Amino acid sequence: MLIRDYTRADANDLVAIFQSAVLEGSAPLYSAAQRTAWASRITDPTALHDRLKDQTCLVAVGDSGALGFTALLANGHLDMLFVRPGQRRRGTAGALHDALLERAASDGHAGLSVHASHLARRFLAKRGWQFVRTETVNLHGVTLEHHYMTLQLTHAG
Repeated sequence: MLIRDYTRADANDLVAIFQSAVLEGSAPLYSAAQRTAWASRITDPTALHDRLKDQTCLVAVGDSGALGFTALLANGHLDMLFVRPGQRRRGTAGALHDALLERAASDGHAGLSVHASHLARRFLAKRGWQFVRTETVNLHGVTLEHHYMTLQLTHAG
């Protein structure tokens, strides 16, 4: 597996990864209505590219193509971390997470924040992120919970 910077050519694959991660991968933790509302947020590759082009975005690529991606806003907010459902528990998300933390630290971030899904909360808590609060959001008349979390980065020196 290779982790590299996002390019415009990745946008179609990243929409597909997001859609499958939300609609299939989060099925045990969210209702069909919740997953459908959440998935409706990212459907267009051009709109996704416009969202990602000014972020730090890393893509995990394997023999079969793009496996997952992560994106960090300039203010240190983890915007996205998604992998294909078949990549869960295979180290893809962990490798993306670690690579993004390295990049964030080298870019001078002292800490990061995220609004994590139920699944991401578990994943991030195992990696030192601290739970702050649960929040309820409304997407197209459907309510979902997400969890605000933070991580302090340590800098050598």
